[in-house]
Amino acid sequence: MKQLVWLLGIIVLSQISGCASLLTSTGNADDQIDRWLSQQEYGKALALVAELRESPSLATRNLQETQERIDVQIASYEQRVVAEAESAAGSGDWGTAFDLYHDALSRLPESTRLQQGEQQLLRRHAEYVEMLEMDRLIAKGEWMLKELEISRLAEAKKPHSWIGQYSLDRKIGSANELALDLAERGKRALEHRDLTLAQRVLPLASNLSNAIEIAALNARFQEMRKEEELRILNEQKRIAEAQLAEEKVRGERQEKKQRSAIDIDTNGQEQKINTNGPERKKAALLMADFKKACHEKDFARAQRLMSRLEKQGVDDPEFEHLSKELATDVARHVKHLIKIGVIHYSQQQYNEALNVWKQAQILDPKNEQLTARIKRVTRVINNLQNLRTKSGVTE
Repeated sequence: MKQLVWLLGIIVLSQISGCASLLTSTGNADDQIDRWLSQQEYGKALALVAELRESPSLATRNLQETQERIDVQIASYEQRVVAEAESAAGSGDWGTAFDLYHDALSRLPESTRLQQGEQQLLRRHAEYVEMLEMDRLIAKGEWMLKELEISRLAEAKKPHSWIGQYSLDRKIGSANELALDLAERGKRALEHRDLTLAQRVLPLASNLSNAIEIAALNARFQEMRKEEELRILNEQKRIAEAQLAEEKVRGERQEKKQRSAIDIDTNGQEQKINTNGPERKKAALLMADFKKACHEKDFARAQRLMSRLEKQGVDDPEFEHLSKELATDVARHVKHLIKIGVIHYSQQQYNEALNVWKQAQILDPKNEQLTARIKRVTRVINNLQNLRTKSGVTE
């Protein structure tokens, strides 16, 4: 009986001590939150705030202010992690980049921004590995060509050597296997109209093997390349014709303006009609902005300002000169953006390619080549998204 009373006394004492400990911790909830934040344990700080919301009797500062303070620190932390991970990945330090996300997600497992950043890093890493694998295969194929040439030269020197013939046959078999691997990648490149990648692998595959399927793929590639070259030539012709038409319209507008701005008085003297003061001032301001946009290479803004100036009838020699320069610069810049998009596309960075080509389309909306590329990369992105969705459902 005495032992039972003693045991009950210990249990009651432990409960009283536990309540005292709880009061102490809840009484210092603000200090605990500050400690979690100083240790970057944001998940624990959020959990404590959630607990405090369910127990309004606990002593703490204004919960809304505390929540906002935590949110601000979390946003800053997420931004810093993403930036540092991007920097590490950009310098090839993939391990550090992944470690940053792993550590950050252990502190903020529910962070959507960190989860998306890690997924994007995984995609970039996979694309980078695929690019390295492609470079490895191509280098291996080029080396195999040299190996075959050396073996054939050796066999020609000793035509009756069975060892030499056996070695040559083995290398030819290895070359065929490698050629088929390259051809399969070239086939996928053609399906996505990635002629840059196809150019790298299909001719090499043809040199390594005379297989019928490889020859057919290479012939298809040559046809598609000719079509692309023809499309580029037609696009260049279209741009040149558009520039000539624009110059013709500008010349006609200038001639019309000169005729309308001259009034022959009764004495036969030519007298220019005075332009309205406010309109002239407005045109001067637009012209100044147009010059600045051209100088800063802000092509989209420069095009908009040029259109407004043309509507106002501004057509002095300086404006004509700047307009011609702008048309040339825009054409050159659009061509540059197309090439950048092609590079992104060849590296399977489809979203980046789409963004770059859309920028180019803003400057040259009638460019059929751009329209075709945008449709193609959009279709690829949608197909990949569908595959990921199906994969997620399957999993």
